[in-house]
Amino acid sequence: MSDEKYAQTAEGDDQAVKEALEKFDRESLVRDALPGFVLKFVTVVAVVLAIFHLYTSFSGPLVDVAQRSIHLYTLLGLTFILYPLTRKGARDRVPWGDAMLAVLAFGVGIYMLVVSDRVITSAGRINDIDMLVGFLAILLVLDATRRATGWGLTLLATIFLVYGFYAKLSFYPQLNESIILATGRQVMSHLVFITEGLLGTAIGVSASYIILFILFGAFLGKSGLGQLFNDLALAVAGHTRGGPAKVAVLASGFLGSINGSAIANVVTTGAFTIPLMKRTGYKPNFAGAVEASASVGGQILPPIMGAAAFIMAEVLSVPYTQVVLAGIIPALLFYLGVLFQVHLRALRNGLEGIPRSELTPLKAVMLKRGHLLVPMVVLLWLLFDGRAPFFAAFWSIAATVLICGTRRVTIGLSAILALLIFEPQLRAVFADYAQPNMPLSRWSLFLVIAVPVAINALRAKLGLVAEKMDIAECRDAMHDGVRNAIPVAIACGAVGIIVGIATLTGIALEAADAVVALGQQIQFPMIQLLVTLFLTMIASIVLGMGLPSIPTYIITSTMAAPILLNLPLFRELAGSNETAIFVAHMFVFYFGLFANLTPPVALAAYAGAGISGGSPNATGFQAMKLAIAGFVVPYMFVFAHSMLMIDATLGNILWVVVTGVVGVLLLAVAVEGYLRRPLNPFWRLLAATGALTLIYPGLISDIVGAAIAVVLFLLSKQTKPAVA
Repeated sequence: MSDEKYAQTAEGDDQAVKEALEKFDRESLVRDALPGFVLKFVTVVAVVLAIFHLYTSFSGPLVDVAQRSIHLYTLLGLTFILYPLTRKGARDRVPWGDAMLAVLAFGVGIYMLVVSDRVITSAGRINDIDMLVGFLAILLVLDATRRATGWGLTLLATIFLVYGFYAKLSFYPQLNESIILATGRQVMSHLVFITEGLLGTAIGVSASYIILFILFGAFLGKSGLGQLFNDLALAVAGHTRGGPAKVAVLASGFLGSINGSAIANVVTTGAFTIPLMKRTGYKPNFAGAVEASASVGGQILPPIMGAAAFIMAEVLSVPYTQVVLAGIIPALLFYLGVLFQVHLRALRNGLEGIPRSELTPLKAVMLKRGHLLVPMVVLLWLLFDGRAPFFAAFWSIAATVLICGTRRVTIGLSAILALLIFEPQLRAVFADYAQPNMPLSRWSLFLVIAVPVAINALRAKLGLVAEKMDIAECRDAMHDGVRNAIPVAIACGAVGIIVGIATLTGIALEAADAVVALGQQIQFPMIQLLVTLFLTMIASIVLGMGLPSIPTYIITSTMAAPILLNLPLFRELAGSNETAIFVAHMFVFYFGLFANLTPPVALAAYAGAGISGGSPNATGFQAMKLAIAGFVVPYMFVFAHSMLMIDATLGNILWVVVTGVVGVLLLAVAVEGYLRRPLNPFWRLLAATGALTLIYPGLISDIVGAAIAVVLFLLSKQTKPAVA
């Protein structure tokens, strides 16, 4: 039996996958049986918006208010067409009320484009009509957020909005109509008409970067990259002990990084991997937990990191490549921790892998679909060459289409791309002014055209057939990408309300001061730091419960990161203000994401349990155990920021990697209670101690941890390993 046959037999019923998605992932609860003319309208709007973003990614974006308004309010209008009012709302038609809300959303976007110059020249001052339009925009975004992401983010944004009005009005001993109107204009100007609230950094990154990488993921999906990841994982790890679980870890990690939704990744990839794990002998709770932990980990896996990396780079004003490099070692340790536990569980239970004879060899896998890795290479090359992320995304999408497009698509797109490269020269010809110089960096873009086209032609000549993209599939990819971007953009709009109120009232700093004041009651600085880190971890997990990765990062970085930055010892360990800010943001980002694994709102784990047939809470706690390295790694880079490749020599980085890997292995041994034989509580506690001493930076602690590791491994060799 080939690995493709495994995929076919393990996929399960499509209807069951759809039901699981709609149950655990509110983003998937869309109208899927609309009349033809409505679907055509949605497709036209989606394709036009996709082309707009693709073009501005190459030629440069419009002014902030215009670019962000077109992005937000177009997707806002599509939300009311595609997402029903309630879970039980009509799926086969758009009620008149929703149609009117969609028209209002499009109308607000047009209004913003008309008045933007006036508002900018008046330094943000607005009139009463603007204020009413602002209130309408806020209400539309809140309702769209409830439809697309659920009640969690909606209630949080509403609470902040009410607090914002309360905080501004409480300054006045007595209220009257003029004060209330003035306050309304101030709040609406801040939240709607300038780049602080709805049109703030979150939606700015969504309109500039995230939409393009979601489109990139949609084109990669049409190209067959998901099948490549599954086939690669099967070829590399399928034959090893507990192979199907390792396949789930590898495949879900890669796909989770690209698609940006842990829950969707659990359901789609898990439909293939979870039945395979159960068939091999893993219990339902463990199988669901493996898929959940691996899918959530994809949000921290470079280079895309579920798209949150782009917002982090924008918020911190650092190069995107710095965020990518910082995420490599923590992600490596996280996935090694999961793989170690999976392997130890397989050894303890005597679980075997899939026979090699039933798997497609790695060479055959790469020959069939290996060319689909070229767009990822293009992406990394352009990013590390210093190009803007949206520019790199544009050319990566182009490379995807060129390398697997039909002959007509390939020729047509190559001609369009060549015209875009020569655009400055063509403008000079038509405008009759001096020809600009053609820099080498622009000439190098012809490689992005030539190499994929050459590979495509060579494969056609050799008869190597895989997925082909025609014009219809390119259209569908743009349509799917824009539809997938709707929940992200709407969530970014809601987060804009939260961040806007936080900057308007200063509530984030007040909350941080309160937590720091609580910690300052502890006299010892190190214990004070550890307690504050723990409280910040809890706050980040609570703030991230039930939220997608992007709003999770923005909310935790706004509300929780300032807690750490107020601690002198934290800044001392970081060495510089810039490093301290970066480490604080990485810390809260990690724990905000792991809310998807932490009961009582472990949505990714619950989705895994829905497919495996296990207990939701038991699967959630098992997923936490599997992801324990992820709960420890952020503490590691607080004390040793060389793990993030910041201000570190190659020797420091290698030392951190070695001690980190051994520490994560000991942590897996402590959790699983197995190392060639079952371990009693004493030896498990010793393994945990060794793991923590290796994690804590310092020569003495590393020596102690290494000694414990040696003792444990010598002990394990004294007894013959257990067999099935």
